[in-house]
Amino acid sequence: MSDREVMQWDAGKAHVLDAPEREREMPAATVLELLSLEGSETVVDYGAGTGRLALAIAERVAPQGRVIAVEDSSDMFELLSERLADVACAEPMLIEGDDVPLPNRTANRILAVDVLHHIRPATLAEMRRLLAPDALLLMIDWERGHSREDGPPDGVLLTPSQAIRELAAAGLEAQLVESPFAHRYVLLARAEKCGWEQA
Repeated sequence: MSDREVMQWDAGKAHVLDAPEREREMPAATVLELLSLEGSETVVDYGAGTGRLALAIAERVAPQGRVIAVEDSSDMFELLSERLADVACAEPMLIEGDDVPLPNRTANRILAVDVLHHIRPATLAEMRRLLAPDALLLMIDWERGHSREDGPPDGVLLTPSQAIRELAAAGLEAQLVESPFAHRYVLLARAEKCGWEQA
């Protein structure tokens, strides 16, 4: 596993996640399309931030499905909880470390947007544990060499090939797909079956 630097999220930048340009650059509808939701899935939004995408997912999967919006920042969790307070099929969840208190194979979809450079490789193994058979992990993250001043520095970013290797080490088979988002790449991953079966 990699011993790369992990960037800590600054909750003081939370407003950036809800800025109008964020929706223009990464429309929720486009993210939902990449998730290929049918409407009854359990979706884990890992690093849900202020809940912009979690709310859109909840609206898509209601009333049969649900979204579990995971955060490890207490400050972000407070904002997330406020946004999802009246959403019946959305559950905000505060975690410590890498452990998500959900049973194995809970998630039909996992969404991870701009979190790869914030998480440890052990977190990817936890995502693997949460994925149901034939479930899908959608990972969207910053490209190295991006020109955005509000983006993370290159030193903490992984190239797509590096990300694919880290996912593989966690038991996830990923492929790079065409990205509809400027400055970001998109990976779709599934759990490798051989050697990773869990009771």
